[in-house]
Amino acid sequence: MEVRAMGFLDSIKKAVGGAVQQQTAQPPAAQPPPAAPPAAAPQPPPQRQPPRLDTAGFDPNGDENGFFEAVLHMESEGEMGGTDASRAEIMAKYGIRDRSHWQDVKAAVYHVLVQKHGAMEVVSQRELNWRMGETQKRMQQQVAKKAASGDMAPVEGITLEAWAAFNAAIVQGANLDDLLKGASIDRAKWDKATAEWNARMARDTTFAVATVYGNAFQNASKGQYAAYAKEANAARAENRDLKMEPPITMEKFWELTFEQSYALKQGRDPQQTLKDLGLSIVDWTDLGSYMGYFFHRTAQLKWKEYEATMKAVQARLEAKYQGLKVDVDIKF
Repeated sequence: MEVRAMGFLDSIKKAVGGAVQQQTAQPPAAQPPPAAPPAAAPQPPPQRQPPRLDTAGFDPNGDENGFFEAVLHMESEGEMGGTDASRAEIMAKYGIRDRSHWQDVKAAVYHVLVQKHGAMEVVSQRELNWRMGETQKRMQQQVAKKAASGDMAPVEGITLEAWAAFNAAIVQGANLDDLLKGASIDRAKWDKATAEWNARMARDTTFAVATVYGNAFQNASKGQYAAYAKEANAARAENRDLKMEPPITMEKFWELTFEQSYALKQGRDPQQTLKDLGLSIVDWTDLGSYMGYFFHRTAQLKWKEYEATMKAVQARLEAKYQGLKVDVDIKF
């Protein structure tokens, strides 16, 4: 499990620091001196005007998402990043002269946003939330494309959602034959549908099929954290904060994560390990869905607290399992 939160925050710290340095390095020009006053009424010296930050065509107070989008395209590439064409479009739209000017403008806009929201951590969390929303929009588009192509069509009358719900019930102890009998599905059709849905999921590089399957699987959950998984799925789809308080602390969640890693290192059965921790596979899946989303909605705001807590848990478990090293690496 690897969670990267600090790198994103570092980039904003550097940008904001640049704006402050720019202010310090360039003293404002003094106003022209006023006309000589009468001797009997001396005037105070003229006030120096503070330097004006160059935010180019951005409106930090009215459209911060437009700035976040520009940062994403100007600073990254790949599937969710920018291209030469999109960067040229952004530079023309906002009046960016060149890359050097962009760095100055970026630092200035971050400076304004920090002043607006009161803390750099708040700004970086808002930007991360925006990016998560864009990722969700893209996934919804991929799901729509898959549906239009026929890759979401039922197999032998069995929809992806129904297949996921059956599998969730099986994992929770239901008998497959009883489920099939109750739904009037013969075993041959079930086997064919299972093979085809697995094949579609394996060849889907967009993960749209897996996303729909995962949501349907969790919506059919009857585990102790089922309601939390459903809330996380709904919040993720709407790109909003969670309405339910976490069922456990991040400290407990990391403890459970480390315990399973140590059990795997010792060659213990994963299901028995979960059982010893008071969890089923479904419970852990549901809990992980909620806590993962909760972490990302708060990681920039609470990174110092999370880093200290994680290190404390790691040290405690290393002392418990002396001589063993695990691969869990949660970076901030």
